[in-house]
Amino acid sequence: MVKNTDSKKKSEEIGINGLNSISNLEAEIMKIIWEKGKVTVREVHENMLRKEIESKEHGFIPYTTVMSTMTTLAEKKLLKQDKTAKTYIYSAAVDKKELSKSIIKSVSDKLLEESTSGMVSKFLSDSKNISKEGIEKLIEEIDKF
Repeated sequence: MVKNTDSKKKSEEIGINGLNSISNLEAEIMKIIWEKGKVTVREVHENMLRKEIESKEHGFIPYTTVMSTMTTLAEKKLLKQDKTAKTYIYSAAVDKKELSKSIIKSVSDKLLEESTSGMVSKFLSDSKNISKEGIEKLIEEIDKF
């Protein structure tokens, strides 16, 4: 009997769609972990519940959803999973800047199919209210990379 193997190709790239995409929930969890450092699933879940209560939303997120999402983030190599204790401890495997650059590159590659300069030109042409000072600030920020 032949084993059914997954025909989908996994890449190391994190982007906006496909196997290595990042969802809104995953992004929210990553923000909490970047802010807190090392955390458990329970700590992330409690943080999310506090935010939901403050915003008076109904239908709170289940603990199991947070747990499975954090496991997925570890599989995507966005989180480190310390399994030495009874309760897993999670920490970020990538920093915000690294993840942001990867997502922006993915968007550029998949949607615009252009070079970086083409992407910036497109962005600027679509921005009606951008000033010379705004462009200069943008260039300064780009130079930091």
